[in-house]
Amino acid sequence: MSYALSVTSALNGVVNAFTETEREMISVERVNQYIKEIPPESTHFVIDPPFGWPSQGVITFNKVVLKYRLVSFETRPSEKIGVVGRTGAGKSSLLSALFRLVELYSGSVSIDSVDISRVSLQCLRSRLFCIPQEPFLFSGSLKENLDPLGEFRDNEIWDALNKVNLCDTIKRLGGLDNVVFGGGLNFSVGQKQLICLARAILHNAKILCIDEATASVDRDTDRQIQQTLRSAFRKSTVITIAHRVQTILDCDRVLVMHDGQIVEFDQPDNLLSDPNSLFYRLVNQE
Repeated sequence: MSYALSVTSALNGVVNAFTETEREMISVERVNQYIKEIPPESTHFVIDPPFGWPSQGVITFNKVVLKYRLVSFETRPSEKIGVVGRTGAGKSSLLSALFRLVELYSGSVSIDSVDISRVSLQCLRSRLFCIPQEPFLFSGSLKENLDPLGEFRDNEIWDALNKVNLCDTIKRLGGLDNVVFGGGLNFSVGQKQLICLARAILHNAKILCIDEATASVDRDTDRQIQQTLRSAFRKSTVITIAHRVQTILDCDRVLVMHDGQIVEFDQPDNLLSDPNSLFYRLVNQE
């Protein structure tokens, strides 16, 4: 009987190992496909933006056609913009266009009057910073996650952690050399969001995009994130795609999307004073 159980256990191990190997081989094939089959970005017409670009963080969408219809808007320097709308309204597509994850059918997107289609992808994306709904931490030390290229001194890293109120937590865990498991499994979702915020503070992000980052965190962490955005990113343009409408009520302006169109773009107080506005209805539905 004991031998039968041992054989069964061994067979289970073989099957699991085979399944895992097959899964990893598929991943390797996909990476190979990206390397060999997808053409690299054309360097034709690529320009070098001015030194220090972006300096103001003014984002301009001019008659952009992607999945939506002729989207046009412009942010002001260091403005805080909240983007709301029902599921499928086209909110995340704005970030896809800004990061050039997809190319536009027509129209243009500019940052500080520089057309981003004329800027190399490496240059563009190195100037932008995004905090996704599901932040990712890789295996290694916490310091390597915050500063993978070794550009900053320890005191600068601690200062960034202090601004997101994570200093005490990190010290209890063992400091900057604390080991991070793959995917950040030894950190909560809220802690991972705050670590990503600290990373953005370190890199002095002039344009910060937040894609429903507070959708999976508790209200206390949500409040901490909002306080950090107000204090540490005063001089940055921040675009927040909101899951909880309440979190963007203190933004400078709110951009309301519906069915791929911008239907409202105004100060939240002005929109809330109009019972007929879509934003008014969204707030009162929560």
